Amino acid sequence: MTPQVWTACRSSLLPALRAEDGDEAALRAEILSGGAQLWAGEGGALVTQCVEGPEGRSLHVWLAGGRLATILSLRPGVEAWARGHGCRAITIEGRRGWARVLRPDGYRRHGEILRRSL
Repeated sequence: MTPQVWTACRSSLLPALRAEDGDEAALRAEILSGGAQLWAGEGGALVTQCVEGPEGRSLHVWLAGGRLATILSLRPGVEAWARGHGCRAITIEGRRGWARVLRPDGYRRHGEILRRSL
C-alpha cells in the first residue's frame, strides 16, 4: 500500500472504523503486515481479512466506505481473490441495509452476519 493509495482511501474508511477495531495506525499496520487486504476504487474502499471458522476459511469484509457503486464494483474481484485463497464464503457484519443491497448477489442474513457461499 503506497501512501497515495492510503490517502485516497482514508476518508472513506475511517468513518467505518469502530473503537473496538483500533485506530488508524492499527488499521494501517494490519494492512501493511498482510493481515488485512485493502481494496481501493474510485471514491470507495474495502478492507477484508481471511478468517478460519467452523465451516472453514472465509473472507470477512471488515470495513467498507465511500460511494456505494464503487464498493459494489469491487465485489467480483474480491470474491475471485477469496476463492483463489481457499475461502468458502464471504461474510459481512455491518448495517442492516447491506442485506437489501446484496440480496440479489446471493448474500443472506445469518444472525447479525451476512454470508454468501463461494
